Amino acid sequence: MSLTIDHLDWIGRLDSTVSEVFEMMLARSCAPTESANAPAQPVSARIQFSGAIAGEFVLFASRPVAQITAEALLGSVSDPNDPMVEDAMGELCNMIAGGWKTKLEAEAAACAISPPMISNPESIGTLSNDGFGRFYSFEGNVFGVQMIF
Repeated sequence: MSLTIDHLDWIGRLDSTVSEVFEMMLARSCAPTESANAPAQPVSARIQFSGAIAGEFVLFASRPVAQITAEALLGSVSDPNDPMVEDAMGELCNMIAGGWKTKLEAEAAACAISPPMISNPESIGTLSNDGFGRFYSFEGNVFGVQMIF
């Protein structure tokens, strides 16, 4: 039996999850935005899904946006090269991916997620056609979330 993917439903659940995580954990309002340029000095956090859903969940942002996000999450100012910037991106990715998973129907939610992996890819910022993704903005800072199947 193959899992049917309803992209619009899953994107709606993603939008709801991102909003909830930002409001609860960062005390910030966050909403979808149409598009963004490829981020300069990108930082990405990735989580693997396995089981009913096999794929990769990716959170990506420019280093300056990652730093602002880390400061909002941790409540303290950090240096751009502070390893806590990557740790905060990994934790945010984990919260969003886990929250999104809990909103799925039981059949789709029967999957495991890996711990987040951090990378500083050469280029990222375009959304793949092999899944779905969205750009979000909080206080004018844009980041992307992508699910690749």
